[in-house]
Amino acid sequence: MKEILLILSLISITSTLLCIEVGGHITQNTTWNPHNNPYIITSFLYVDSGVTLTILPGTQIRCTGADKNDIYNFMWSGNNQPISKMIIVNGTIHAVGTARCPITFDKYQDETDYRWGGIYMYPGAPISTFEFCEIRNTFFCDYIPGVWSLAAIAFQNGLLSIRNCLFENNYVALGTGNLSMDLPVYNCIIISYDGTFPAPFGYATAMTIGASGPSSTGGNYLLTIASCYFTGNPFFVYNFEYTDVLFLNNTLYNFGVLRDDAEIQRPNYSNSSSYGNTIINGSIDWSCFSATESDIVYSRRNTLIKPINLNPQNSHLILGAGGFGTNYVSDNYLSGCVQVKTTMSNATTSYIYNNIIDNNYESAVLIFENYNSAYQGGHIRFFNNLVRFVGDYQYPLIVKTSETSPILYNNTFIGYTILFRTIGDSDMVFENNIIPCTQWSSGSVSQNHHPLLINNCLASNILPPWDMLDGGGNIVADPVFADTLNADYSLSADSPCIDAGAYRPDLPEFDIRYHKRVVPGIPDGPRSIDIGAYEYNSAYIGGIRGYVNDSVSGLPVDCVKIEIIGKLPEYSDPRGCFQYPSGAGNYTVKASRWDYDDLIIPNVHVTEGEDTVLNIPLVRTNVANDDNTQSPEPTDFGLANFPNPFNPTTTISFIAPQAGTAKLSVFNIKGQRVNMLYNGLLSKGHHSIVWNGLDERGTAVSSGLYFVWVEMNGTSQTHKMVLMK
Repeated sequence: MKEILLILSLISITSTLLCIEVGGHITQNTTWNPHNNPYIITSFLYVDSGVTLTILPGTQIRCTGADKNDIYNFMWSGNNQPISKMIIVNGTIHAVGTARCPITFDKYQDETDYRWGGIYMYPGAPISTFEFCEIRNTFFCDYIPGVWSLAAIAFQNGLLSIRNCLFENNYVALGTGNLSMDLPVYNCIIISYDGTFPAPFGYATAMTIGASGPSSTGGNYLLTIASCYFTGNPFFVYNFEYTDVLFLNNTLYNFGVLRDDAEIQRPNYSNSSSYGNTIINGSIDWSCFSATESDIVYSRRNTLIKPINLNPQNSHLILGAGGFGTNYVSDNYLSGCVQVKTTMSNATTSYIYNNIIDNNYESAVLIFENYNSAYQGGHIRFFNNLVRFVGDYQYPLIVKTSETSPILYNNTFIGYTILFRTIGDSDMVFENNIIPCTQWSSGSVSQNHHPLLINNCLASNILPPWDMLDGGGNIVADPVFADTLNADYSLSADSPCIDAGAYRPDLPEFDIRYHKRVVPGIPDGPRSIDIGAYEYNSAYIGGIRGYVNDSVSGLPVDCVKIEIIGKLPEYSDPRGCFQYPSGAGNYTVKASRWDYDDLIIPNVHVTEGEDTVLNIPLVRTNVANDDNTQSPEPTDFGLANFPNPFNPTTTISFIAPQAGTAKLSVFNIKGQRVNMLYNGLLSKGHHSIVWNGLDERGTAVSSGLYFVWVEMNGTSQTHKMVLMK
C-alpha cells in the first residue's frame, strides 16, 4: 500500500529545530514550505502519477547520501536499494524559488565524499519546473536494477522548465537520452570539479542531452543553452543524438583545464551552433557542426581567450567547423593559445570570415583537414580576417592543410614567418592577402598539387618553383597600415594595396568592418578591390540595430532571435541590444524567443551607410499549466491591435490555430489594399506584427478607419483599426 512517510523528529545542534523526515510515495498534491526546514529524505521518495509536489521559496531539502568512493554500496547496496537516496518523479514538481530565497537540494551528511542520488523524471511525466533552485553534491543511483540515473536532474521523456538554477559539484548537471520537446536551459550556473569521482566514472560533466529519434513532426528537437555560466567542467555536453543545439550568450571560465581531451560536443545525427559566448582559459573545441548536407549552422560573435598554454598537456582553444552541411564562422574574437580548425568529412562547405585572431601558439593558427581522403564536394573559404601572431616563437606558421584545398582571400596576416605546410593532395589558393612571411614550407605534398599565389602583398618574393605557383599580380612591398602602434591595420592613403586586388565573384559586399567592399568601375567593366581585410575609404553598408524589451516591465530581453529572410540571424545581448549589418534594402524583421510571442515587423527600410533603429517590445507567451493541460484551440484568430486608436504605429496580434501559410493585410474603407504586412509560413500559436501606418510605397496614410484582414488555411477574419493624427 502506498503511503506518505512523515516522521517528525528533533535534531540537536546549537538549538532544537523542527524537521520533517520524508520518504515513500506522495499520493496527493502536497506543498513543502520553509517553516518546516529541513525536509530530510531518508528513503526513496516517489511523486506519484497525477500528483504535484509544490516547493515554496526558501525550502531546504536534504537527501541521505553515501560515500561515492564505495561504488557498490552507493549504487546497489541491499535489496536493490542503494544507501544513497533520490527523488523519483512520475507526477510533477513545481519548485520555484526567488533570487533572495532559493530552494536548495543537497546531501544530508556533512562528509566531503558523500553524495546523493539526484532527481529522476519518469518517461511521460508532465512538465516540471525548477526556477531559482540550488542542487549540489549528486552522483547517481541504480534506482531500478540495470537502469541508472546519471544526473542531478535526469529525465526520460519528461519535460522540464529550467531557469536561474545553480548546479554545483554534481557528476552530471542535466541528462537525458530521450528528449521529447524543445528544451531551453536559461540563466543557470554550473560548477563542477574535475577528478572528484571514482573510476570508472572519473570526471564531471555539465550536460548529456539527446533524443532517441527525431520529433513526431519531423526534424530534431532544439536544445537552447542560453545565458549560463560554466566553470571547472572537463566535459561539456555530448551524445547529441537527434538534437539540434544552440549555445547562446554563455560564459565559460577555466573550462576543462585539467583534461587534454575535453570537448564541447559530440553530435550524432544533430547539428550545433554557437553565438555570443565568452570562453576564457578553456581547453576545448568550440565549434559549429552540421550533421546533414541540408544543415546551415554557425559559430558567430564568440570571444575565445586563452592567454598562454599553461599546461603543455592541454589542448589549445579551438574555434572549429565540421560535419556535412554549410558552416559559417564569423565575427569572432580569438586571443592567445588559439586556433581555427575545419574538419571536412563529406560535402562540407565552410565560410570563415570577419574574425580577429590574435595567436601566440607556436604551431599553425589555421588547420584545414579532411577526414575522408575520397572527399570530392564542398569547399573552404577563408576571407576578411585579421590574423596576428603576438607570441615569441621564432617560426610561427599560418596554415596547415591535410587533403583539403582552401581558398584564402582578402585577409591581413601580421607577424608570421612561415606560410603553410601541406600534407597530401592540396591545392591552396592565396588571393588578395597581405602576407608577411619570408619562408615557405611545403611539407609532404604531391607533385601534382601546387599552392597558387595571386595578387598578394608579400614581404618576400622567395617562391620555390618546385612547389608554389605564381599566378601573377603579387607585389613585394610594405602595405603601409594606418596605425600599427594602436593595432589599426586598415590601409593608409599611400598604401600600394589600394586597388591592387583581383575581383572575385564570391567576394562579399563588405570588408571586415562591414564597410562597402566592391567598388564598381566602368559599367560592366573591371571592379576595383583592395588587398587585405580592409577596404580603403569605404562607408558602412548600413543595417538595423535596436533594443528588445519586455512589453510589461520594460526590462531588456536577451537571447532574442532577430531574423531577416535569406540572412543569418542575430541575437540580443544581455542588455537587450542587437546589431544587424544587413546592407541597404527593405526587410521584414522577425523577433522571437522561446517564452515570448513572435513579433513580425514589416517594411523596415535601411539606407546605405546608416542604421535603422528598432525598439522591439515583446509579449510574454501564455504557457500551459504545470499539470500539462493544454488550452483549447481558439475558435477564431483572436485578431486585435493595440493601441486602438493609434498614431503612428500599432501592434496587431492574432493566434494561428495550427501551422500553415498566412496572409495579413491592411485595407482602407473603400476596400483597397493599403499594405501587405505578411505573406508566408507561420507556426502554431500567438503572433504579433507592427504596422507603422505606411502603405506599400512607404508613404504615410491619412487618418481614418482601416481594416486588418488575416487569412490562413482557408479561414479569414477582419478587425477595425482607427488611425488618429
